[in-house]
Amino acid sequence: MSQDNLNTNKYADVPLRVRSWAVIIVIFTAATMHPIVMYSFICFLSFWGMKEFLSLCKLYHKTTAVLIFLFLIPEYFLLFTKNYHAFITYTSLFAVILTALLFFIHKISIKKGLILFTGIFLCGFSVGHLGFIYNFNFPYANLIGIQLLILLVIPTELNDVFQYLTGKAYGKRKITPVISPNKTLEGFLGGIFLTTILCNLLGLVLLHDQSFLLYSLIGILIGVLGFLGDIYMSYVKRDAGVKDTGNLIPGHGGLLDRIDSLMFITPIYFGLLTYLFL
Repeated sequence: MSQDNLNTNKYADVPLRVRSWAVIIVIFTAATMHPIVMYSFICFLSFWGMKEFLSLCKLYHKTTAVLIFLFLIPEYFLLFTKNYHAFITYTSLFAVILTALLFFIHKISIKKGLILFTGIFLCGFSVGHLGFIYNFNFPYANLIGIQLLILLVIPTELNDVFQYLTGKAYGKRKITPVISPNKTLEGFLGGIFLTTILCNLLGLVLLHDQSFLLYSLIGILIGVLGFLGDIYMSYVKRDAGVKDTGNLIPGHGGLLDRIDSLMFITPIYFGLLTYLFL
């Protein structure tokens, strides 16, 4: 096969990925239009993420589906009432209790139990933080939740694209050859660089009077933590012996393949905003 054909095949999946991105952007934009839609969207992310995690551990069935659904009712209420302390307590306890039940009932290994707990915790606790960021309102700093949410979600998702494309174009040095052989040092650094630029551009449009240092810090955090989230999910998939967590999103795989970075970043981003502006 000629070098030109190799280069063409290397980017063969890009059009499908771009089309899926367009759909994702439309859905996310629609979700931000009203709190009820936003909280429903977050609960869907939590449910489907837990479904995929349980499926990876071969523990998803009707009973666990019902348990997850019942979990989402109080989660939705806590998001709607903005009761943060009750939310973190409730989501943490649910992750512990559900993992313990499955651990003892199905006699799973400690390793699988830890993977399961982490997945349930991230899908409930971390994803739920999107709702609290959406509810932020700092009038004295001219900041509102939707702006802060956009500054998180768009760079986080595009960071994956930046790492993917720069890795495809320039990647030579494998950074995690065992867990994720396609990840390269060039892709990792290119993602951080381009994401930091994007955060500064978006910051100037959305937040206006914040500093270059803040925008750059957010960009670096997204680049580093997004990479770690991607690597963690690659480890989970490799342990489960699958390529993707599902087939919900054409060209991307499952939902967890798309929000793995977001799950790692969101609580840290929330904590940073709380520290700086509350």
